[in-house]
Amino acid sequence: AVTLIGVLVTVFAAGASASLSVIGYFFLTLAVISYALYSVYVDKACAFSEAEITYAMLAAGAAVFVAIALVQSVAQGSTVHLVTLPFKDAAFLTAILYQGIGCSIVAFFLSNAAIARIGVNRTSSFIGASTVVSIIAGAALLQERLSVWQIVGATIIVAGIYTANSEKILR
Repeated sequence: AVTLIGVLVTVFAAGASASLSVIGYFFLTLAVISYALYSVYVDKACAFSEAEITYAMLAAGAAVFVAIALVQSVAQGSTVHLVTLPFKDAAFLTAILYQGIGCSIVAFFLSNAAIARIGVNRTSSFIGASTVVSIIAGAALLQERLSVWQIVGATIIVAGIYTANSEKILR
């Protein structure tokens, strides 16, 4: 709850509008439900190693998205272009490798390992850390202006993560 309050403070500090995007909130709700289901099922899959769980997740994702890409390329008559693109465009190949290795394999393996070692509740407390990293990256890399409320929100988020993982509080 503390981390959520921190995230809300940083969102409103950045100038969130009161507009309503039904499809946006639908996908946001779908993402939250997906993460909740993912966490619970990874926690229940204790008979498998983190590497095996990660392999199964990535194999299933690859099968689905490669099938979609192939169907779309066949429909557009661009299958040869799709298959040869990584060999013709170094930037495309780099993006695929970064996304596949860095963002998928490493990130999901670490997430699966965290769930296996410290549990779903403690692992999920770190979700708000992505907001703090985004604020810091925006300021450091994009020279975005930090507001006092963003700093307050980030501090609340870190306090929430600390509180959720403090040994004294967990006992």
